[in-house]
Amino acid sequence: MLKYYIFWGLFALVLIGVAATLMRDRQRRLKREAEEAKSLAAAPPLHKPVVRPVAAPYDPTATRVHVRSTPVGTHSELPNREEARLPSEAVPRLVCVGGSQKDHSFPVTVAGVTVGRSKDNTVVITDPRASNHHAWVGIVDHKVVLRDLESTNGTFLNAQIDAPVSEVVLSPGDTIFFGGHGRDQFRFVVD
Repeated sequence: MLKYYIFWGLFALVLIGVAATLMRDRQRRLKREAEEAKSLAAAPPLHKPVVRPVAAPYDPTATRVHVRSTPVGTHSELPNREEARLPSEAVPRLVCVGGSQKDHSFPVTVAGVTVGRSKDNTVVITDPRASNHHAWVGIVDHKVVLRDLESTNGTFLNAQIDAPVSEVVLSPGDTIFFGGHGRDQFRFVVD
């Protein structure tokens, strides 16, 4: 019986030693963290250098799928677009400058031009990133308007492929991307 008392007594001493060591280490850690917080609060703030991303070169073979969050009403870097009125004798057109419809021209009328993968569109594109009924381009109040028809991957104007547009007034020379860059791209021209 004495063996058991000695065994459990030694076991209790070991447990007390382990508990004391853990408590002492915790107190040291808390004290060190408090001193570090105090020294950081007293030290002047360090300014990290501003790292700006370098624009990657345009890669026409790259595939970029953009699932948009919320479309932008008007393009953020294109102010005064509302002033882009068409002269009465002007003939607006969409000219495909890259992709399956390259060098084809589509006149823009008051009724408008629909763009998408479905065969019932005025402009049928084969890019799988484009929706069946992707966008509409037409004349509203003597202005040519591009409207995204709630497409999956968005409609983009010029090189701003990170900011999809929902509706924007086009200016001559604008480049339109349906669903992303790299395939079918159209330029808006006025003759």
